[in-house]
Amino acid sequence: MHIDERKRLYEKTENKLIELPWYAQEYIERNKRKKSPNTLLNYCLDYITFFDWLIAEGFFGGSRGDVPLDILESLRASDIERFMDFLSIELRNSKDSIARKIASLKSLFHFLSLLSEDDNGYPYLKRNVMVKIETEKEKLTVEAKAARIENKILRDEEIFDFRLFVAEGFQAVYADNIRILNSHIKNKERDLALISLILGSGLRISEALSLDLVDIDWLKGKVDVTRKGNKKDTVPISDIALEDLQSYLAIRKKRYGVDDKQQAVFLSLPTGPNGKVSRLTVRASQKMFERYVDSFGKPSLTIHKLRHSFATKYHKENNDLASLKEQLGHADMNTTMIYTHVGQEERRNSVNRADS
Repeated sequence: MHIDERKRLYEKTENKLIELPWYAQEYIERNKRKKSPNTLLNYCLDYITFFDWLIAEGFFGGSRGDVPLDILESLRASDIERFMDFLSIELRNSKDSIARKIASLKSLFHFLSLLSEDDNGYPYLKRNVMVKIETEKEKLTVEAKAARIENKILRDEEIFDFRLFVAEGFQAVYADNIRILNSHIKNKERDLALISLILGSGLRISEALSLDLVDIDWLKGKVDVTRKGNKKDTVPISDIALEDLQSYLAIRKKRYGVDDKQQAVFLSLPTGPNGKVSRLTVRASQKMFERYVDSFGKPSLTIHKLRHSFATKYHKENNDLASLKEQLGHADMNTTMIYTHVGQEERRNSVNRADS
């Protein structure tokens, strides 16, 4: 994760942190060196949901930031089960989402009951209700996981068609909408370069947006990226991705008004009273992408599914799982195995047609 993105996430965390009780703030502060900024932000959001539920259920009559420790100490396992029901029924969270939120609470309660120290050297909580709580993650086979993404990715000619749509088709669709058309024209080369890069490399969106100009090796057709866990890696990219990157970088300085000091590859247009240009964020790229896929007629496609699209095509053409694992930066081959099952039904139908 690039330092700009880390800084942005830390700022968002700080803004949420002030809404939490002092002991939750202490836990977050203690983990700033140990946890990723994205994890810390998710902790804050999960704790806000939990404390708001406590207040809504009548456990405490004050504001979120004033929920006292003795409220947590008085909770019973049945109360946490009701909170999980709330997440499932009211918020419609999946089993995996609920498990993650409960894991966030378990980590907080663990700190409060074992690692924290009051003025007398004792933990803040004498009783930890969370040790009684078990969560159930959604158990899916590799085949089931593959089936989930089967119709939500780009396949074969669709990859070419979607890239062409971003380059030319979108402009025709919105010819009569001046506001959307102008925004598209200003960012078309950037958007196409970003989409082509993921489709031509399988990079995660965070990895693509963290790229600096010095990370691109034009002669070898590779980019240097920082993977999860700050692991450094070099990733080959396709020729067409290189071409789209070159087209974008040819207009980048003038279009976005930057000099050589700005090293970020993907930029946002100037915003704010001072016209500041900054690195394109994940959220901004997701919003941009949603406009394209809605117009393309495939709203279930997300920017992360471009990575799945690349991986499916790569496996189909190369049938080399070990190489694909390295390309995607997976730590576990089992994660890569999903792509051996995507398109299985299509292959089965082809065999049946050949037999008939």
